[in-house]
Amino acid sequence: MDCPDATTWLGGGSDDAGFVQIMEGHTTDAQRLRELMIAAGDKLPGVRPEIIGGTFGSAGDGGYVEAVYFTTESEARAHEKITVPDDLRSLFEEEGPLMGEVDYFDLREPMLVSASR
Repeated sequence: MDCPDATTWLGGGSDDAGFVQIMEGHTTDAQRLRELMIAAGDKLPGVRPEIIGGTFGSAGDGGYVEAVYFTTESEARAHEKITVPDDLRSLFEEEGPLMGEVDYFDLREPMLVSASR
């Protein structure tokens, strides 16, 4: 998917990630979805320390791609079911319906190399 409109949250992508989860879908409001992801990202470090950061790209036709970078898959899976604070939960509750039907792609052994390396 070609995404001319892309942004990062938290630390963005990282070559140090041991696990990356890609989510692809369609939304009715890409701008609001992006705002919610950035707002949630600002609150995540205290709750989900295994999340390094993420990228979000919008294709302009409602299509989007998000990549979330984790330290390890085992830490990511262990934290999936934790109870989140109310302020973060409200963001997730609004975000969920906007994400629509999502296709997930798990990169369990990512080989990431930034252009600067």
